[in-house]
Amino acid sequence: MKSCSLKNFRKKSAALFVLFSLMCFWQGLKAQPFPFRIVGYVPNWIDVVAFANNFNYSRVTHLNFAFQNPDASGNFTESNDGLTTLVTKAHQNKVKVLISVGGASSANDPLKTNYQNLISTADKRAVFISKILVYLKTYKLDGLDLDEEGPAINTNYAAFVKQLSDSLKSRSLLFSAAVGWGSENIPNPAFQYFDFINLMAYDLTGSWDISHPGQHSPYWYAQKMINDYKSRGVGKEKICLGVPFYGYGFYKKSGSFSYKQILASYPDAWSTDKVSDTIYYNGMNTIWRKTKLALSEASGVMIWELSGDATGDKSLLKVISSTVDTAKVLNSARYLASGNIKVFPNPAGDYLFVENLSSEKAGVIRIYSVLGDLAKSQQVGLVHDSPITVEISELKSGTYICNILVSGEERAIEFIKK
Repeated sequence: MKSCSLKNFRKKSAALFVLFSLMCFWQGLKAQPFPFRIVGYVPNWIDVVAFANNFNYSRVTHLNFAFQNPDASGNFTESNDGLTTLVTKAHQNKVKVLISVGGASSANDPLKTNYQNLISTADKRAVFISKILVYLKTYKLDGLDLDEEGPAINTNYAAFVKQLSDSLKSRSLLFSAAVGWGSENIPNPAFQYFDFINLMAYDLTGSWDISHPGQHSPYWYAQKMINDYKSRGVGKEKICLGVPFYGYGFYKKSGSFSYKQILASYPDAWSTDKVSDTIYYNGMNTIWRKTKLALSEASGVMIWELSGDATGDKSLLKVISSTVDTAKVLNSARYLASGNIKVFPNPAGDYLFVENLSSEKAGVIRIYSVLGDLAKSQQVGLVHDSPITVEISELKSGTYICNILVSGEERAIEFIKK
């Protein structure tokens, strides 16, 4: 396999590097026999309406609204502000929305006591589940994400999961779980009741212990968590690898920082995983590598949480979605050919890929409208095994001609921009 050096990575623009590098690395990857999920958490403490109205839904498959937690009677009492808007917008874009129940606070009283009392007997579980179902119907949700953590997970957890799964499945609702802290207390057979699980492969370290600074979400930890859950009987078709859109600072910069906050203070932070003295997080290259890992060894990527992302070409979510989209293209592309030149996919979305199957060199790619107007021009050096990425997101829908100059001869290939 070929790889692109970090030096070249720093020189190129962030978006172009991710796409070009993916082309270099992708040879030999097999298509997955199941859908790939991109699951993003939306916290209820942000301005959810503003988020819902500005979010690019094409980059995710599922959204988890976080969090809801019950009072002693099993009623959900936390904020639902903006949830109706989020669900409406998501459904318009064919994205599913789940309510995430729990969170780290579920490990502490009074929530821990509430959960444990509500699931302590079959009858109490039935009452609690009935209230959950009413909530899901009221907000037109597609399912529930269970995120009980730490000591909240007790000996009644598995019985609750089975009973809740039966109720959700009978109504064609999704059931997922976020697993990490405390999940060693989940009996392995309980995993069969979830449609998929989100691995919280982060918080290995944190600013709560400044005496042990270090990367809280290293690549090796992602590999370990995937392998650990496979060894517990969870198939790759159910595993979504969690990635963080935040980091932890130690020493003078102690605390938690979103990726966009880090990038605002350190403009080159996208190209590494550590800045200052000392903030650890995942930059664009690590997110790209983890997405590749998930495409190979799992069935999805999960993000905590979406409001922490940056905008534009430095967006971590854009890295994830572009990597996944490119994988789909390379696994199931419809090729258009002219001699030894191939252009795909057709129809094309935001990106067009141009592949040279000969040893000839190309100097420039030009894209024309059917009326002959030049719409795009890009200097290239087509090589035999590295397709060139041409971003065409700015082009309007319609038919175009891709004109490629190869060894002094022009090759013209017609394609459709969606």
